[in-house]
Amino acid sequence: MKIGMRLVLIITALNILGIGSLATVSLLFAKRNIENLATENAVNIARTNSETVKSWIETYMDISRTMAEILANYESVPVMNRREFCDNILKAVMAAHPELTGTWSAWAPNALDGRDAEFADTPGTDASGRYVPVWAMDSGRGLYVEALNGYETTGYYTIPMTTGEETILDPYLYTLSGTQYLITSMCIPIKNQGRVVGVCGIGIELSKIQNIVGPLRPFGDGNAAVFSAGGIIAGHFDPSRIGKNMLDSEKDMAGPYLNDFNQAVKAGKAFSYTLNGMNVYSVPFAIENTPTPWTLAVAVSQKTFLAPVRRLSFLILGIGVGMIILMSLGAFFTARSISGPLGYVKGILKEVAQGDLTQELRLTSRDEMAELAEYLNFTLGRIKAVVLTIQEKASVLSDTGKDLVVNMTETAAAVNEITANLQQIKTQAGHQANSVTQSNGAMTSVAENIDSLNQQIERQTNRVAQASQSVEHMIERIQEVTRTLIQNVENVHTLSEASEAGRGGLQEVSADIAEIARESEGLLEINGVMENIASQTNLLSMNAAIEAAHAGDAGKGFAVVADEIRKLAENSGEQSKTISTVLNKIKESIDKITQSTNAVLLKFDAINNEIQTVTEQELKIQDAMKEQDSGSKLIRESMQELIQISEEVKRGSQNMYQGSRDVLQEGKNLIQLTVEITNGLQEMASGANQINSGVTRVNQISGTNEAQIEELVNAVSAFTVN
Repeated sequence: MKIGMRLVLIITALNILGIGSLATVSLLFAKRNIENLATENAVNIARTNSETVKSWIETYMDISRTMAEILANYESVPVMNRREFCDNILKAVMAAHPELTGTWSAWAPNALDGRDAEFADTPGTDASGRYVPVWAMDSGRGLYVEALNGYETTGYYTIPMTTGEETILDPYLYTLSGTQYLITSMCIPIKNQGRVVGVCGIGIELSKIQNIVGPLRPFGDGNAAVFSAGGIIAGHFDPSRIGKNMLDSEKDMAGPYLNDFNQAVKAGKAFSYTLNGMNVYSVPFAIENTPTPWTLAVAVSQKTFLAPVRRLSFLILGIGVGMIILMSLGAFFTARSISGPLGYVKGILKEVAQGDLTQELRLTSRDEMAELAEYLNFTLGRIKAVVLTIQEKASVLSDTGKDLVVNMTETAAAVNEITANLQQIKTQAGHQANSVTQSNGAMTSVAENIDSLNQQIERQTNRVAQASQSVEHMIERIQEVTRTLIQNVENVHTLSEASEAGRGGLQEVSADIAEIARESEGLLEINGVMENIASQTNLLSMNAAIEAAHAGDAGKGFAVVADEIRKLAENSGEQSKTISTVLNKIKESIDKITQSTNAVLLKFDAINNEIQTVTEQELKIQDAMKEQDSGSKLIRESMQELIQISEEVKRGSQNMYQGSRDVLQEGKNLIQLTVEITNGLQEMASGANQINSGVTRVNQISGTNEAQIEELVNAVSAFTVN
């Protein structure tokens, strides 16, 4: 096959192979990168939105957990008041969070107060009296309570009771006032000394999840959905599917992957698949301590994120085909333009090869072959001139070789001197490298000190913030003390009035005592009345003991007093029988009481004086507290200004730290540059040694140059140049 045809085939094949390979590799690389980026972005979208959903749900889990911790302290409440205590907690949570669908609690039989039988069929209990209330809010009824139904067979009660773990129910549809809502319940066990005695929780409406994932459109035309651990749809781009089981509603979205997808959701595992041009990625998220993770899934269209790859494919294909056609045509005409002149040149070169330097190429074209002919003719002319020159200059070259030996000897001495200078420069460069290393170490220490300063400033900022909070708290306490002092002034005034009233009352008592002395003859009748009073006091002590039992630990002291009153009533009954024997002593006692009354009146006068003194001191303290309040406000303003200054110092320190890191990096670069210079000097010294060796070798070669020149003249004589 001629060279022209081979050239055309080779160039065409190389073009097809090169352009095809480049296009294929480019497309595969672009597709793989775009798919990886799309997958990463889709998973990040799912993870970000799942964290949003998780945070919203966990807010209500915290409310349920707090409610369970409070209810777990039921034993500190008297048995008679425990149900009222629990109702108050449930009502308070419901009133504080009207967005809830309800607050509820279910206790094991007789676990709360052992009085289930007493409360049978009362509000918030079942037929056995078991405490199972659910509190809800109705726009027409306000807060109301009713009993839970079927709780003993439902997971929101059975799971926490049997496992002792928190759980969140699978969402379920609930109709309220003619509107259907998707709700779920947070279920927290109530524990007493490690034993589960009941369950409590709250119900929430899940439209917030739909508001988060419903409008979500990854890459513009994607979609998203949220599934509970049981496969119930809590949020979906198609609102008609909310509340349904994914096995029933997601056949068109998952197809043959539906069962595997469902199992991954229940197990809380990530899952992905591709169906009908859609890539689906699921991200599970656990809700605090519950063993039932939920899943957020996003679907993105391959058509959307691979659209740039398709456009690039068409573009590369068109460009590749066009380039192959153009290059093939160019190769054909190029081969034709080369093969003809090559034959002519081949004949001329054949004559030249036989030693005839008088040949000349004659081409009339204006392409590279014409230039080749021109340069070949020029070369032949130069060769002829060279052959003649060689013949003429052979003797001159011999003399030149001798001079070259002398010059090479001098050159060797100069090269040795250069080598010594390079070695000295190399030593100085080593010293410079050591200095730069020491400077770099010192700069590293500076950077570490600045970093330590940053940490000290951070701690100072935290301390100042804590001090500011303490000052705020102190201001609040001062204001509270001021209010208390104002109240104390009012109380002292009230006490003064009460003291004056007591003094007047005591005077009246003194007059009454005199009257009693005159009417002592009626004491026998009074004795009967005292017996009746003793009986009533005994009854009163029993009622007081009952109320003290209701008050629990806070009423223990009152119970002791009530018991003493009862004993006193009994003793009074007995002593009233003997009162008649001591009537003669009453007159003497009345006289003593009169004297005591006069002494008490004097004491009341002293009390009035002391009350006046206390009032004046309270007013002085009140003025001092007002001054303290003003001073504390000035301290608070100073602390806020100090916080701002600390922040500015912190920013300046961070800038210094970054600057020191930049200087440190430049020092490292300088070390690297010094090493490179040292290596370059080493290479230069090595090159100088090689030059010295070369000069020596040239001296040796020059000795044989003359004989070679003579042989060259003999060889050139074989060419025909005339």
